[in-house]
Formats: sequence, structure tokens, C-alpha cells
Amino acid sequence: MKFILAFLMLSLCLPVVLASVDSSQSVEATTAITLPVDSVTIYPDGLTAVKQMGSLDVTEGTHKFVVNVPEGADARSLLLAVSNATVDGVVYETDPIYTLNISSPGLQSFDLSYLMDNAATWEPRYDLHLGNDSVLVKANAHITNNGKEDLKNVRLKLVAGLTPAVQPYLAKGASQSLLRSPMAAAPAMEAMDMAAAPSSSSGTLETLYIFELEGRKDLLMNKEIGLPLFQEEAPLVRVYTWDAYNQQTGPSDEEIRVNNTLNSPWPTGNALLYRDDEYVSTIQMPYTPAGTNASIVVGPSADLKVERKLSDYNKTENIKVIGPVGGNHTVKETNETWTYSLKIKSNVDRAAALEVTDTVPEEAVIIAVSPKPAEKTATSLKWKLHLLPRQETAINYAYQVITTESLDRAY
Repeated sequence: MKFILAFLMLSLCLPVVLASVDSSQSVEATTAITLPVDSVTIYPDGLTAVKQMGSLDVTEGTHKFVVNVPEGADARSLLLAVSNATVDGVVYETDPIYTLNISSPGLQSFDLSYLMDNAATWEPRYDLHLGNDSVLVKANAHITNNGKEDLKNVRLKLVAGLTPAVQPYLAKGASQSLLRSPMAAAPAMEAMDMAAAPSSSSGTLETLYIFELEGRKDLLMNKEIGLPLFQEEAPLVRVYTWDAYNQQTGPSDEEIRVNNTLNSPWPTGNALLYRDDEYVSTIQMPYTPAGTNASIVVGPSADLKVERKLSDYNKTENIKVIGPVGGNHTVKETNETWTYSLKIKSNVDRAAALEVTDTVPEEAVIIAVSPKPAEKTATSLKWKLHLLPRQETAINYAYQVITTESLDRAY
């Protein structure tokens, strides 16, 4: 990526331009300029939106400028805005040549925007420090400059959310006619920048979120850099879960549900989980919008002792004659009853929440259950229990399955 952080040739070209310019002339000599990079917006898939900015003292009238752009810039996305000027035409060479009509002489600001594929990438990485009632969430942005030049003293914006197509570039309220334009990406990118620049440090763009890092940063080419993204002491609810059918002797799993109290989302990323500053495991932090909970499975836990036992099984068979008296349609009816006990013992000196699920046959009829399940489907039961410190308890239930078999002879 050929990002140059100083004007090239401006100081050399300017005296020549001023000496040769007459307001009566319609076109003057072409001036080559390279604008310094001001800001870079990086999307999760490597798409990068770049803005270059600078200023130049220009006389009134028609001028031609050849603007140096990086080799990988998408020509369809180029957008040049100049104060007190209109663009009369663009010739798309390797470096585009703009014909500008300057309406007022003096210092003019030049803003150049464009898109680049795979110019830079970023991903969030988390450190999660688990406490009794909260989790310290530390997020860093790991950024890699894949371009061919260093980026110096630039503003960085990092986008979290869905991979953008043309539509996500549009700020709310932007004209939908941009979608039908072959040059839609560039003006849409400008709309994106405006959407991201209210008084707060970040902005919302459709289903995307833009993190704008404080200050200006340096990104060396082909190097990865880690920068602080956010830090939060987030409240949690600790829940134990037990799949009694598949884990008959345990263990239960410890799950934490962490509330995001920030105004920004938590992007998806790898997280290192610590308890008492000791490493526990590496997990995947789910994408968590502001104000919602992230459910994170810490792993198997010895805090609870659990066991599923078949406490009783009974089977009876009856021969029945179906039809009128003296009929010969005979069936065997089999009645099977299973009784299970799900035993639970807390090993901790604090209250604990436990969610238990068990599976039953689709043809089963529940004939007894205690306590009553919180949820029930055709094939599963789910209980939500609140355990006292060191409490021992049990869930007991029974179900019945009745099947019939024809005993008639086939002739």
C-alpha cells in the first residue's frame, strides 16, 4: 500500500503554477500531488477504506491534477472532494487526472477517499478474569498492515459486525439510488465516514459498529500491533447445566452469563479465561450487542455432584380380544414403567443455580414428576433449580410406554 505522509512535488510545482497562471486562461499545466493518509477504516474481512487529506493554494480557474493513489486502490471507489471547486472530469489512468474548476482562489482542502481489498486486517482478542460476581473483560484490537508502506500518524477506525456489501456502506437516511450506481462505493463510503463522526468516539452504521481509537497511531507494514479496545467490569450470573441423559454420572458444566453494559458491542473473538489469575481455558467470545448477555461455557465443574439412576422398572403384559364377543382378533398389550432419580449435591458454600435436562422416548407418558419441570417437550424435560449452600436434593419422575402386538395368525 503506497501511503506517503507528505506532499510530493507541491512545493516544487506551486511556483511554476503561480507564475504561469492567468485567470483568463482556461486550462493550466497538470500538477502531480500525493496526499497524506489521514484515516483508515478496517473491516473484519480485510476491506479497508482510506481517506487522504491535504491543502494547496490554488488560483481561480480550471486546473488539472494527477493524484497519486496506491496500486491496490479500487478505481471505482475513488472520490475527490475539493473546497470551492467542482470536478469537470476525470481520466482514469494508473493515477487519475482530475480537471477542477476552482471558483475562489486561495488555500483549498483536498480530500481523497477510496477502498482497498486485503490492505489491512483486525480482530479482537480478550482476556477474561473471572470473579465471584463479575468478569473483568479486557479487549485488545490486533491489527495487521498488509500494504507496501508504513502508515504514520493516522486515525484508526475498526468495524465490527457483518461483512459489508454495498448496502452496509449507506448511512441511515442515505439515498437508495446509490445502490444502482456503478460508482456507489465511493460516495457511500463518504456517507459512512459522516455517520461515524458524531461527538462520541464511535458511531453506528446499519448492522455494523465502528470503533474509533483515540489519538493517532503508526502501523508498520507486514507487522501486527495490539492496541487497547475497551475494558469493562461486567456483572455475571453463574449457572450450572447438566445433561442427565448424556452425562449420567456428571459432571455438570459451569456457564457464566455476562452482561454487556457498554454502549458498544463485544465483537466475536478468541478469549483467554482466567480464574484467580490462573489460566483456565481458551474460549470463543460470542458477538454480544450492548445490553445483552454473552453465554460462556467455562467447562466441567466439581462444584456439584450429580447422578442419574434408574430406581425402578416394571413390565406387565396383557392379552386382549378386540371386537365382538367370540371374535378372533387378539393383541398383546405391553405396559412398561421407568422411574428415575436425578440426585444432586452442592459442594460449595454459596447458593447455586442449576439447569437440568433429561430425555424421554417420544411415545412416553409422564405419570409422576417432582418437582414440576420448568419446560417440557415431546422428548425432553427441563428443571431450573436454586440450590442452597451444601444442599442435597433429587428430581424424581416416572414415565409409561404402552405398546401392542397382534397375536392373530396370518394364513
